[in-house]
Amino acid sequence: MSESLLIADVKSFLITHAYGSAKAMPRRHLLYHLRQQGHSICDRRLRKVYGQGGELEGKVGSSLRGLFWIVTADDRKIAQGLLHSKAMSELVREKEIRDGGMVGQGELF
Repeated sequence: MSESLLIADVKSFLITHAYGSAKAMPRRHLLYHLRQQGHSICDRRLRKVYGQGGELEGKVGSSLRGLFWIVTADDRKIAQGLLHSKAMSELVREKEIRDGGMVGQGELF
């Protein structure tokens, strides 16, 4: 199936079933629906479809409850907050790894 049909099916599902953060759906529900529609898709590819550019960029949010179609400014804040939290924890982890190489191990490279 084509990429444009996949995007249309993702958009249709989210608008119908997860319109706004209050109705967020687990990603596995969307994956199941897409597979029922005949798409051969894995979780990684799905994340790429709604996360990196294209027609869905900035319209699909995620929260601890799952994915949703961004409708309001509050929805956008929720989606941004989760992304910010993940990014900060990755930066903290990077710093711990970098600092760990400097304590007692000398230069690693």
